[in-house]
Amino acid sequence: MTREATILGRDLAELNEGFLVLMAAEVDAGFSSEVTARLRSLDHHARHRLAAVPFALFGFGFQDEATWARLLSPGVRDLDPGYVSREPGAERFTLLALTALRAFARAHPQSVSAWIGLPARTRSRLAGVEIGQLATVAALATPRLKGRLAGRDVLWKRLIDAARHGDERLLAMLAALGKQWTIRRCLGIENPTAAPRGFRR
Repeated sequence: MTREATILGRDLAELNEGFLVLMAAEVDAGFSSEVTARLRSLDHHARHRLAAVPFALFGFGFQDEATWARLLSPGVRDLDPGYVSREPGAERFTLLALTALRAFARAHPQSVSAWIGLPARTRSRLAGVEIGQLATVAALATPRLKGRLAGRDVLWKRLIDAARHGDERLLAMLAALGKQWTIRRCLGIENPTAAPRGFRR
């Protein structure tokens, strides 16, 4: 692994860890109550292991390209002068994440798309957006912040248990599945196509 790839991986892991810290602060990320409780019970070491998986643990609904085309358009209006965030922690994280993703989309477009499931057109729009516009975009995008695959309790429970027990083998296997799913999403593939009979996938 190159030094550049190592640095990128570290920076992406820090975003994941920031999301997990946000979860511990009782932000609703769309998980079931059981998964939420398990995530909040992780200690620092387990959280660090979970954050290091090679895909984003959070998302902003980037697959909804029409919505993101509007959010990232030059015509997005400024916030009202008296605007006060209802979720300041989540909004700060969203701004941090979008700022980082914008930089990554410029320097490592393919890698960041594979990491968070960022379609090519949305990635290009994000890379080209003016930095001063991101605070407004973040405020509007914060309600879209959710855990990735938040409805898949079994997957998340296994990820959490592997991180808690330091099961590197299981964590690597689950991480590979998660990364494969993320790549499919950035390519716009929602569900696997059934393989013809007689062939194995």
